[in-house]
Amino acid sequence: MKKYDLVIVGAGIVGMAHAYEAVQRGLSVLIIEKNQSCVGASVRNFGFITVSGQSSKDTWRRARYSRDVWASISEKAGIPIIHRGSWIVCQRPEALDVASAFLNTDMGADCQLFRPKDFSHLESLGFKNISALRLDHAAGLLYSPHEFRVESREAIPMMADWLSSSLKVDFCWGAEVFSCDDSQIHTSAGTFYTEKVVICPGADLSGIAKKYLAQHDIQLCTLQMLRVKVDDHIILPGSVMTDNSLARYLGWADLPEALALKVKIQKEMPEFLKEGIHLIAVQSSDGSLVIGDSHQYGNVEDVFAKDRIDQLIIELLGQTINFSQFKVLERWTGVYPSSSQQDAIIEKVSDSLRVAVVTSGTGASTAFGLAKDNFDDWI
Repeated sequence: MKKYDLVIVGAGIVGMAHAYEAVQRGLSVLIIEKNQSCVGASVRNFGFITVSGQSSKDTWRRARYSRDVWASISEKAGIPIIHRGSWIVCQRPEALDVASAFLNTDMGADCQLFRPKDFSHLESLGFKNISALRLDHAAGLLYSPHEFRVESREAIPMMADWLSSSLKVDFCWGAEVFSCDDSQIHTSAGTFYTEKVVICPGADLSGIAKKYLAQHDIQLCTLQMLRVKVDDHIILPGSVMTDNSLARYLGWADLPEALALKVKIQKEMPEFLKEGIHLIAVQSSDGSLVIGDSHQYGNVEDVFAKDRIDQLIIELLGQTINFSQFKVLERWTGVYPSSSQQDAIIEKVSDSLRVAVVTSGTGASTAFGLAKDNFDDWI
C-alpha cells in the first residue's frame, strides 16, 4: 500500500485540522475514520467559532489562530458563514461588572459594551437586527466582533471534500483501527505504512487511544441541544448568549469580578446550574435557531435526554429573544471529553506517535491552533 508521512486516526475537526496543518508542512496525509462519515461532536455543535470567552493563554491564542484558518478554508471550500459577531445580553448589574472588566484585558480588544442609553442608537451605528433581543430589563450588551458561525453538519463534510480534492488528503472511511506501531497501522481495511501517527479520538476514549490517556482525568460531558422555529421576522444580530455564559466560560468567569455574578446566579437559578445550562442561540440560513445547551458529566455518555432540560433552555431563550411562538424541529445530544485540569491534551507517546484531544468542548474553535502547536515542536 501507499506509504504516508502522517496517518491521522479520527475524522472529526481535530483530525481534519491536523491534516490541514500537516499539508502546510509538505506532508502526505491519510485520515482513517471508523464511521462512514463524521457523526460526533464536530457535527453536533453550534458551528460557533468562538474567541471571546476562551480561557487565557493557550486556548485563547489557539482560538484566534483557528478563527483565521476557518475563515480562509471557508472561502476556499465554499462553506457559508451564516452570521458574524456575538452578543451577550447582560441581565444583571453584576454581569455588567464582568463585561467592563473584560474590556480592560488583552482579550477584550475590539469588543464593545453598550449601556441601555445606547440601545436605541445601535442600528444607526451599523448593528442590525438588535430588535430581536429582549432588552427591556437588560443592564447592558457586550459585543464581540471576533466570532462567526457555520452550519456544522454541512461545513464538516465540505471541509473533508476540500481537503481531499484540493490538498490531496486521502480518507479511509468505515475502517476500525486495531493497533499501530512505529511504521504500521493495522485496520479492518488493511495495513497502512507511515512515518508518524496522530490519534484524534474525540469522545471515543475506550478505543485505541485509551491506554495512552489513562493517566489523565477525563470524563465525558453530555449536552442537549434543539433546533427551533420562531417567528419568521426574527433575525439574530449574531450569536447570542447571556449572564450564564459570563459565569461559565473561563475568559470571563476567571475574572475576580465574576465571583459576585456566580453567587447571584447560584441564588436565583439553582436548577439551571444543576443541569449546567447556559444559553447559546445561533441562526441557520432557513431562519431556524439552534439553541442549547446543558452539561452532564460522567464516565459514559448519558443517552437519555430529559425534557425538563429542554424546557429550561427554551425558558432562557424566551427571556433573551423577542419571539411570540416557537416549534421544536429537532432535538439531539452531543458528547465530548472534558477535563477539569486542562483544555486540551497533546500526549507525546513516542517520536512517531501522539494523541491529541480537546477536553473543553472547544474543538471547533481551537482545533487548528492545537494542531499547529502539536506540529511546531514535532514536524
